[in-house]
Amino acid sequence: MRKNPILAQLFILSMLPFACSPWARADSIVNASDDIYAAGTQAGLIAAINANPTGYGGGTAPGYILTSGATSFNFSVAGTITINSGGPTVYNDADGRGTGVAAYSSSTGFGSISGITAPGQGYLVGVFIGSGGPSGPAPAALDFVATDFTSLSPVLDQTFFIGDGMTGDGSGAVQTFYVPTGATELYFGISDALDYNGAPGAYFDNIGALDVTATPDGEDPITPEPSSFLLFGTGILGMAGMMRRKLPVR
Repeated sequence: MRKNPILAQLFILSMLPFACSPWARADSIVNASDDIYAAGTQAGLIAAINANPTGYGGGTAPGYILTSGATSFNFSVAGTITINSGGPTVYNDADGRGTGVAAYSSSTGFGSISGITAPGQGYLVGVFIGSGGPSGPAPAALDFVATDFTSLSPVLDQTFFIGDGMTGDGSGAVQTFYVPTGATELYFGISDALDYNGAPGAYFDNIGALDVTATPDGEDPITPEPSSFLLFGTGILGMAGMMRRKLPVR
């Protein structure tokens, strides 16, 4: 059977909306028990973290997305969690704000992943990891006296505050987080400790989850409407029919 080159070209045109659409978006569910200090190859150390006799453990390995050559990310986060199951009023949002929460919380970090200090408790944090996993001494711990920064450039293995991805709590400008050189994965999790300060631990009573959308390099992750595809496809088929009628019968 002889192939029709015009119909083949029309097929390629019909696929352009799919090829050109900015699908580069990653959605993740971050559980309140996801221990950021067990990221990457340190997941094997989670038993040691959980075995901390004063930390009560209970943590789970955090999830991650591939950086895939991105130079920066913006985040959109929804949901509430509690890192203290002592009562229904002790819930916080992704920024670590809510009723009954601590004024500040901190962690000393674990292994090659740094600790962090920031206002509130149970805030969403991230850490960029290289292909070899966390290694060497942990970088300096970041102290977020304020979380209204417009951009942030963490280094590899350095825990950083993400919160809800905006300069304010549920409002403000979208923050930009730059990917450090050598990063291959971005992990999301929670920083927790007994009485909210000290060595990682006390994940056993954490409840809830956060829904995180990560968008690389400021792209607009718009999904084309199905109706647009339908109209485009119908137009292509109509063009094919018209052109086929003009083709000589072989």
